[in-house]
Amino acid sequence: MNKARNAKEAAQQGDLRERLLDEAITILEAQGPEALTLRAVAGAAGVSHMAPYRHFADKEALLAAIAERGFRALSAAMGDAGRSGQDLLSQLHAFGLAYLAFARRRPALYRLMFGPALAGKPQYAALAQAGGEAFAHCADAVAAILRERAVVADAEPQALAVATWALVHGLAMLLIDGRLAITEGGAEEDALIAHVLALHARTFRG
Repeated sequence: MNKARNAKEAAQQGDLRERLLDEAITILEAQGPEALTLRAVAGAAGVSHMAPYRHFADKEALLAAIAERGFRALSAAMGDAGRSGQDLLSQLHAFGLAYLAFARRRPALYRLMFGPALAGKPQYAALAQAGGEAFAHCADAVAAILRERAVVADAEPQALAVATWALVHGLAMLLIDGRLAITEGGAEEDALIAHVLALHARTFRG
């Protein structure tokens, strides 16, 4: 009886944590990071002001959990993009498009994920793991392309994976910050993205 009750209470707490994260992301994306506080999240979820502290030690821990969820969503989007039976270069291109689509659709979340506030903090191991899993889509695709072309240099796969990630990340930031002199979200922007990714793909052609 006690085990069943404890399991039910644990499930309810897990549900509450997810609900708090849902509300936190809604606030972040609608109002910006300045509006995101534990008190605001509690109010949006309809729970006591102290309830979030059962799951998040402070605002930074909440932000880390949001960023972790963001990386897992990005990784899922990239994974879906890579399951279309394409050749390896087309798959890498699809990863880039999925990545950019995520950043354009969820700019506030994207900025949090890659911002300096949470970078390199060992207490957020789950966040680091989620970020690594997202990067692995890119790294694995690059390594597969180089294997296909019989490139054996140990350093090259990692260097090219980082270069690919840096290019797509830089393009994402330019897009969401409105730094490109083109119509945002229009056909011109889509054509530019396709052209930039196609130019980078030439790096892998032997």
